[in-house]
Amino acid sequence: MSPWIDLLPVVMSVIASIVDLRRREIPDTIWIVILVMVPIRIWFLWPAVSPWHLVIGAIAALLLGCLVGRGDRFGGGDVKLFAALGAWFGIAAVVPLALWAAVAGLPLAIIAAWRGQTDFAYGPAIAIGVLTHWLSPNLLGQLGGWA
Repeated sequence: MSPWIDLLPVVMSVIASIVDLRRREIPDTIWIVILVMVPIRIWFLWPAVSPWHLVIGAIAALLLGCLVGRGDRFGGGDVKLFAALGAWFGIAAVVPLALWAAVAGLPLAIIAAWRGQTDFAYGPAIAIGVLTHWLSPNLLGQLGGWA
């Protein structure tokens, strides 16, 4: 299991999902807290964690979030939260985080479509993706047979 310091983005993502469900927005304070704590994570895990992997992870997650967010399917709060998570977990986690969030978002999308909604709060799917990655960071490789 990941170090306990990685519980911070899990907790912050759960808070984001609760707020997103209630108000349909993710407050900036949530992703800012995650970003502010990234240097502390680097300090705790140095030299196993390279700052460059985290910077590249933030950029990749931001670009992926903007790509998905095109057409108003993914809100600005979702994009910023996902970028902060990319900064926290690094480049190697961007694809697994996106995959687990997409898998978790599928039932939410189906429920929203069944209700006749054109959009839905995506914060819970991001939180489930983060929790899945935190509990089993190599799950994608295990399922694919290469880890």
